[in-house]
Amino acid sequence: MLKVLVVDDDQDLRITVASALAEASYQVDQARDGEEAVTKVRAGNYNLVLLDVNMPRLTGLQALREIKIHDPSIVVIMLTAFSNVRDAIEAT
Repeated sequence: MLKVLVVDDDQDLRITVASALAEASYQVDQARDGEEAVTKVRAGNYNLVLLDVNMPRLTGLQALREIKIHDPSIVVIMLTAFSNVRDAIEAT
């Protein structure tokens, strides 16, 4: 079973996405921000992280760097409600 971490400071969106993935038989955890996401990734074994770009405490881009340092094989999909070419280039 694939293990997914859904990271977003918008609680309603995070719960909705996590619920949909759980219904599709994924094992799903949630994190409220980048700092909590990095902590969970270091403690767990995730196949996929869905990561919001704009969050408090530790941004999605900062969390992405830490996650990839910890385990470069984890697939990370960046999510955002705001389009910003610079952030897209940096994430790549």
